Amino acid sequence: MSKKKSSLLVKLILGIVVLLVVLVVLAIVFIDVLAKNALEKGAPLVLGTNASVERLHIEPFNGRVEITNLIIENPSDSYSSDYAIKLGDVVADVEIGSVFGDKIHIEDLTLKDVDVVYETSVINSNLQEILDNVKKLDSKEKEEEKEDKEEGKEKKEQTLQVDKIELEDVGVTVQVKGTAAGLPIHVSIDPMGPLGDDEEGITPVGLSLRVLGAIITTAIKSAGGSVADAAAVIGDAAADAAAGAAGAAVDAASGAVDAAAGAIKGLFGGSKDDDK
Repeated sequence: MSKKKSSLLVKLILGIVVLLVVLVVLAIVFIDVLAKNALEKGAPLVLGTNASVERLHIEPFNGRVEITNLIIENPSDSYSSDYAIKLGDVVADVEIGSVFGDKIHIEDLTLKDVDVVYETSVINSNLQEILDNVKKLDSKEKEEEKEDKEEGKEKKEQTLQVDKIELEDVGVTVQVKGTAAGLPIHVSIDPMGPLGDDEEGITPVGLSLRVLGAIITTAIKSAGGSVADAAAVIGDAAADAAAGAAGAAVDAASGAVDAAAGAIKGLFGGSKDDDK
């Protein structure tokens, strides 16, 4: 090979290396923007309603994901509250090596400053509608998986394993649909996990059901309902989440709880379990 051709080959290789380095740098710099857009575009597919994020920051080399002010909107314009759920801070610590495998391992998932607006009527609520949308998608995924197995297809989706989920500083505001919002009630939800620690793991939709199930269970209990009432709303798909949240403690003063319960008591029709 002549010196001229050799020189051109070296320049070509160097050019490719430089291009790859630039692409990697750009990917790291813009990964937050790309992830934020992906989350906001993907939310309606899972929740059946829009979601917005003020800030999403990913530290790819540390396996840390931070989300600021994640807002899940109401599922329709018929609700008057500003939103259904607002998560002030979401922090996830991920095992980096697992990202490239069949199951992503989340060592810790913390949701802080959780603000839930439970706007309800006699037959429905904003949280129930969102949960129903997630349940529909979960059922659809399970049906497709069943059909694939019957047809002998191997369709391996990436699943999750979450060692621990913590919800801190949770406030639930109970609001009768079409009226002014009630007073926020501060509640605590027991930590959840591990989830998906078996071979199959848990799907992102399944994880959403567990977390939403715990939040809705707590919201209904805060409104004066019982665990049985909550289980009826959530359904079998989120029964485990309901059981996990059964020990949720209402930290607000008893007067605030009674006020919220009184405002909405008739909507649930009461329960024998209420006095227990």
